[in-house]
Amino acid sequence: MPSASDEDAVADLLEQHDQFISSMQSRFAKLQAVHRYWERNDIKGAISAIEKMADYAVLVDVMSIVIEKMDIVTLDICTCLLRLLSGLLGSDMDRHLSICLEMLLKLVRVFGSMIYSTISASTPVGVDIEAEQRFERCNLCFIELEKVKRSLPSLTRRGGSVSKSAQELNLALQEVS
Repeated sequence: MPSASDEDAVADLLEQHDQFISSMQSRFAKLQAVHRYWERNDIKGAISAIEKMADYAVLVDVMSIVIEKMDIVTLDICTCLLRLLSGLLGSDMDRHLSICLEMLLKLVRVFGSMIYSTISASTPVGVDIEAEQRFERCNLCFIELEKVKRSLPSLTRRGGSVSKSAQELNLALQEVS
């Protein structure tokens, strides 16, 4: 005959299990929604959907794939990603931070020089719509990268692999700015 404390422990486990299952079902549904955009090659739509979901786990799941497919990231998509990633730096989970820092490092290596050189360049004479759009995107990226820079000291003090990644990102930002 099981004791009352055993029954309480089993009840607690079942409750936690139900919460876990519910959490995973919600995450799966969100990832399916993102996948529908992805199948249509609407990466910007997928990122917008992730932003509306406000779910770090889903963002990290998708970023772990985008890291391997950097060829799909344009300056426009970079602008959207930086906004999400700068917010993700507030997470307490090492996995979130590690993937976020890895993605930020790749974005800085690919787009950093262009962002900083565009921001520091003199404005051209005349009307150049593409140049104005590029400047606006680079300016938005610059703003988010400045937020990232302000987050790095606390991440560096954290220790472990997160600290190492934060230091590497800090060096990459110094190289391009």
